[in-house]
Amino acid sequence: MLQAGGFPAKHAAMKPIRFFGRFCLASRLSRICLIAIALPFASIHQAVAEQDVAVRRTALYAASGTFGVPGFLYILDPVTGAVLTTVGPLHDDLGNFYGITGLKYHPATGILYGATGHQSPTNPNYLVVVDPATALVTAIGPLGAVLTDIAIDPTTGTVYGLSEFDENFYTINTSTGQAVQTGSTGIRFAKQGGLAADRTGAFFGVTNFSFYSFNKSTGMATLIGPTNLGNLLKAADFSPSNVLYGLEGGGGINNNHLRWLVTFNVTTGIGTRVGQIPANDLGSLAFIPIRR
Repeated sequence: MLQAGGFPAKHAAMKPIRFFGRFCLASRLSRICLIAIALPFASIHQAVAEQDVAVRRTALYAASGTFGVPGFLYILDPVTGAVLTTVGPLHDDLGNFYGITGLKYHPATGILYGATGHQSPTNPNYLVVVDPATALVTAIGPLGAVLTDIAIDPTTGTVYGLSEFDENFYTINTSTGQAVQTGSTGIRFAKQGGLAADRTGAFFGVTNFSFYSFNKSTGMATLIGPTNLGNLLKAADFSPSNVLYGLEGGGGINNNHLRWLVTFNVTTGIGTRVGQIPANDLGSLAFIPIRR
């Protein structure tokens, strides 16, 4: 039996079925293709979202302690440099006050380590532990050196120290506090500064208006360029998004007690001011995860 168009009736009935099958198959392939295309974009979006969450779940801490003043612990706004929270005076359980000139968070142990300055009212040139919630200080032991900043390699957990006045480069025993010289920076005219490790374990720092990379095995510094800042640097630390922040102030064109939050281009060494910090005599800086 023929229908219009000359096709047998059974073929005419099967035609839409075969077409529908091809349509379904094509639709399934399209969905698979769309899913395959969407997955990389979803992964990228998730990575960006996770990075954003990581940034929002960290706090930028700063501590004062230069010029021998009793130190305070603060939380800063990394966007403006404003003080968000004054945690309190840096004190031990006996009520003694401390001045901190080096501060870093250990990503493996969750401990916030500090190095007291050579003019700290209590235990100068000591390795200490700082409670970021209360500003309580617990002394570990004497460093045996005058450090301008400390840094922690996130790939090994090793704590390093940069000398404030000479070429010495140290590793620090976190059980005793002892700083052991492991090399020399080769910088003849070191004057204060900051030291920090990025998330890959690469070390960068500043001393005497110049920006350097550091070989963590030998301590040798390689000049990258001038900071173009008007003052010396007191401390440095990398944010979770791998931006290097620093504390600028003293030894330059401005009042020695004032501080500015700055960021650095690690390729050129040039520093850029974020904003003035409404707290004087700051000497250390550290990004710390916020526990919820």
